[in-house]
Amino acid sequence: MVKMSLIEQLENMKPTQKAMLNRLKRVEGQLRGIQRMIIEEKPCQEILLQLSAARKAMQNACIEILKSYVKKCLAESRSPDMEELEKLIATLIDIAPIPASRDQES
Repeated sequence: MVKMSLIEQLENMKPTQKAMLNRLKRVEGQLRGIQRMIIEEKPCQEILLQLSAARKAMQNACIEILKSYVKKCLAESRSPDMEELEKLIATLIDIAPIPASRDQES
């Protein structure tokens, strides 16, 4: 079996996969920008704002990947594997943002 080169693999990707890679490349760019901000000693508030935006972008990427996976699982199987679905639910809970407690707000 002949292995495809990385370029061939990228060219043969589904549009949804390409979109996800582009999304992750944007996050990568955000993180590099944050590193540059730290080197340039930008104000803490600006750095934290960018970190928050990058975290939100990563959370959204996780959600999109999980949604795509769940759709694929359900489309391929008339009776989904409950153990696999439970793992997905646990993963969703793990990546869910932690709400700020009321004690922290005051």
